[in-house]
Amino acid sequence: MSINEDSGSSAKKIISVIVVLIVVLGFGYFLFKISPEEKQKGTSNYNKALSLNKPSPILLPSNFDPASERYQGNPNAKNVFVEYADFQCPACAAFSEILKPVPSEFKDTVFVYRYFPLVQIHANSLESAMAAEAAGAQGKYWEMHDLLFKMQTDWQDLADPLEVFAGYAKEVGVANLDQFKSDIVNKKYLSMIQKNSDEAAALNLPGTPSLFFNGHALKNDVLEGLKKQAEAYYVK
Repeated sequence: MSINEDSGSSAKKIISVIVVLIVVLGFGYFLFKISPEEKQKGTSNYNKALSLNKPSPILLPSNFDPASERYQGNPNAKNVFVEYADFQCPACAAFSEILKPVPSEFKDTVFVYRYFPLVQIHANSLESAMAAEAAGAQGKYWEMHDLLFKMQTDWQDLADPLEVFAGYAKEVGVANLDQFKSDIVNKKYLSMIQKNSDEAAALNLPGTPSLFFNGHALKNDVLEGLKKQAEAYYVK
């Protein structure tokens, strides 16, 4: 290689270094010139994006209405225990036994059952809720409530559980089975069930069962644990 070729190569390297320095300095100047408002805007958008990943708080359930809701115990009790549940939910079936003593073992407390049918994963959750209401219209709500949970594995995967539900209705003493089936087919109680479900969704509930005592969420899987948590929220 000649001296001229070495000189040319060195010159090219020097020019490349100068170009890189100009680009870096120019970019730094650009960042420096961004206005405080633009920086603040960028930070605000970033924080807003982060907030989308934060879990939403659980809000308060609506007040108990004895005229339109399913409950056990004294409707005038000072304390209210609310369960949001799905008849096709296995955990709800287990909790149905745990929660049976609530009206008798929780002092001055009414137990309220509300619907949160998880229709995306439980194909018969809505129809089972309508079956319970149809039985309730003939005075057999809690009998049907208990039997639906007890027999959950027998009906949960049926393509059409209507006749099976009618069999349960007969078993618990529903007098007019034709009316019972008509109420289900015609979705007579859909709007009331949907109202419960809409509220449950608005409360950002994590799933079923979701339990509240005087508006405070309870989390335990045994009755004594629930009673201990509830003590802090009693109205005397």
